[in-house]
Amino acid sequence: MKTLSTKAAFWAVAWILTVSLWASTAPSIVFPIYASEWHLSKAVTTGIFATYPIVLILVLILLGNISDYIGRRNTLLIGLSFLLISALAFATAPNVFWLFGGRILQGIGVGLTAGSGAAALVEFNPKSNQKFPGSINTITQAGGLFFATIIGAVLIKYAPSPLHFSYWVLTAIVVISMILCFFIPQNNSVRKTGWKPQGIQIPPGQWGLYALAALAVGTGFANGAVFLSLGAQIARDVIGTNDILIIGAVLSISYLLGAVSATIAGRMSPRTSIRVGMVSAFLTVIMLVTASELHSFALFFVSSILGGLGYGFSAAGGIGIVVINASAQYRVQFISAVLVIAYLFQGLSAYGGGVISTAYGFSNAIWILAIVVAFLALVTLYLSVKNRIAMVPASRSPKPIG
Repeated sequence: MKTLSTKAAFWAVAWILTVSLWASTAPSIVFPIYASEWHLSKAVTTGIFATYPIVLILVLILLGNISDYIGRRNTLLIGLSFLLISALAFATAPNVFWLFGGRILQGIGVGLTAGSGAAALVEFNPKSNQKFPGSINTITQAGGLFFATIIGAVLIKYAPSPLHFSYWVLTAIVVISMILCFFIPQNNSVRKTGWKPQGIQIPPGQWGLYALAALAVGTGFANGAVFLSLGAQIARDVIGTNDILIIGAVLSISYLLGAVSATIAGRMSPRTSIRVGMVSAFLTVIMLVTASELHSFALFFVSSILGGLGYGFSAAGGIGIVVINASAQYRVQFISAVLVIAYLFQGLSAYGGGVISTAYGFSNAIWILAIVVAFLALVTLYLSVKNRIAMVPASRSPKPIG
């Protein structure tokens, strides 16, 4: 079978990563409808959201290096298969238990595609710029969020069966992506034997670099999780906007700006990109708290714009540091280790927000999340300025944690 050229394979992988994030984000815009029609609490809806990163973390820890043994293409295909089943589960879901099952399948699917896809982007990189794959990886994430939100909002408002129709569209897109995946060349460095669960592995002497990268990406993900899990409900319950299309448009603009900022980050040093991202994240939560207190849709719109910029710059900078410094042999493990922390922050932010809002009220939840994200942003900003980590490739084998 004839395979794609290196350049075409690069963009094919980028599209698959976009679809993966699209699939994982698709339920977010529908959460308020689930909550309304099925009478779900915020703790339940954010619990559904948080199930995904929890499962994803387990997959990254146990199977983060599996593509080194079965190949990038095969791993991507298996991940897309889980995403296909999850889309069908959501498309036919009769009750909340199916939503939890669908999120578990999404966690497995994205867990398999995230690390292997990021490594494949580096291997198929058509440019000499080492930061390019990291920027594109972040753009695919922001692009997936954008498509899921804006297309989901349009279908919810204008298409029949708002709880299900968007997932049938997603099902078709995943099937097309699986067909495309068959034409991606298999990586030549597949290991034949010796597989064991990965754990979290960091090259000796690069713990400082790992801490900075993980905090940068993690803070961006935590900041984004506030909008992903609670954004639609913030707009409805606090700002007073009930039009799902307006909510979707505002949130999708945020994600689109995440892609734009990741593109700009590709022309900056990773450390500078992280600094810009942390400042943006800090300003985001200030504007979000102010918007909720004043019930201002305009300020909510500004906070979503800043949130998109913060996500793009911080994630691109963090991944960029890893791509530049990790040796080829252990790149996928290092990327997976960073993503473990990132999705841990995302899950804690999402589920914590739901639990706190149920126990203490929505306004208090926004305040607490804002304080946590602001603290993380300031710590990461301090490390990016204070800790002068040498930007040189790793050459030794990583040392497992524990």
